[in-house]
Amino acid sequence: MLGSIVVLGNSGVEIRGGESRIAFRQAVLMETPGSLGLSPSRRTAKHLSRIGNGCSMFIERSGRNDMKMLRGTPKHLGTTGEMNGFIYLMLTLPFKCNYRCPKCFNLVNNQPVTSGDPLTLDEIMRTIDAAKALGGRVVVIAGEGEPTLDANIRTIVSRIDDFGMIPIIYSNASSLNSDWATFYRERNACLVIAMDSLKPEVYAQLTGTRKEMLAVVLRNLGALRKTYSDTITEKNGLRVVNLALNMTVCSRNEEEIEDLKALAGEDMYFVCNPLARHGNAIGNWSTLVDGESDWLRQQALAQQYSESGGPLTLNRVGLCGYSVNGIGIGPFGHYMTCAYTARTNDLLGTIRNRSLREAYAFKNSQELQHYARHGVVPCLVRANSFDLFVGELGRGYSERSSFDAPVAFHAQRQ
Repeated sequence: MLGSIVVLGNSGVEIRGGESRIAFRQAVLMETPGSLGLSPSRRTAKHLSRIGNGCSMFIERSGRNDMKMLRGTPKHLGTTGEMNGFIYLMLTLPFKCNYRCPKCFNLVNNQPVTSGDPLTLDEIMRTIDAAKALGGRVVVIAGEGEPTLDANIRTIVSRIDDFGMIPIIYSNASSLNSDWATFYRERNACLVIAMDSLKPEVYAQLTGTRKEMLAVVLRNLGALRKTYSDTITEKNGLRVVNLALNMTVCSRNEEEIEDLKALAGEDMYFVCNPLARHGNAIGNWSTLVDGESDWLRQQALAQQYSESGGPLTLNRVGLCGYSVNGIGIGPFGHYMTCAYTARTNDLLGTIRNRSLREAYAFKNSQELQHYARHGVVPCLVRANSFDLFVGELGRGYSERSSFDAPVAFHAQRQ
């Protein structure tokens, strides 16, 4: 077992033990809180020393897939020394979607979850301004629906790009014709394309559309790749790409993992995730997963085939960089621990009653305390301990009189 965790000033952490010595120069777990005057507890550091084997397995697994990285993700920014403090604003736009995916996080019985007054364009713009002022580098538009269908998406993406921030857009590609591809290319956006099957019938089942939709998506994907063909660069021997293919594996498409990874080729980053038991997937679970043993196997397959060794968002110590170094904003202004779940709505405040800095600092401290109690996981929302986290977050919100109150931290510094 790896023995102790040492903070290396502002440059990262080092895990030591026996003859093992692995340095993570941009490991965000310890860097993030300090940049806001917050730090994880001594208990957090002690716990991280106990899970050294888990970190080691993550390194071994992800080390096989180091030829590519998607611009703006933790893997990319970690190599350029930019994973410090607040990085990611995960912006969820009001729900508009032409799909009804049985796996969707933000549908329940095929209906979107709504609560309150939707964000106005002015509120969205001011939130992007606040993220930039806090040091944000990336705005991720994900979580609900198809962003390209939003009437304000060009204005929003243009604002992000004008600030020199990186827009990362999650899309089903059904609307990404050559005109949209050109716009996103000119505005320096990265695109993460959901693709769960190359079989028309299976694709229709997993997206709630018709089987003819797959041909439309593949045609748009071809145009997108052609438009982005001159955007690939190299950094530290790694290919930096601006397109990704995102697969959610289940019992209906498990046999297609290799085919979908082959489709990603050399110009798209391939990410594979297991199904999460949230939202629409709860009511559709038995249709999507043929038993617990299948689900466990699919989790292992996702780790094996995903070029990040797990979720797209993994940082160098196996945590979600979007979460550790960012915060979500829901379509009704709620701060969220992740753009893919509404379960933390009302537990972090809203943009109308808390500043971005306050909400991020509070969320970050709560997450670090949770990892200290229950262990580090690559995706908190998919973890078995997420229900516990939601309860802890609720108690922390009700007990805390000031979102700025720091958490004590003691660690050996070198």
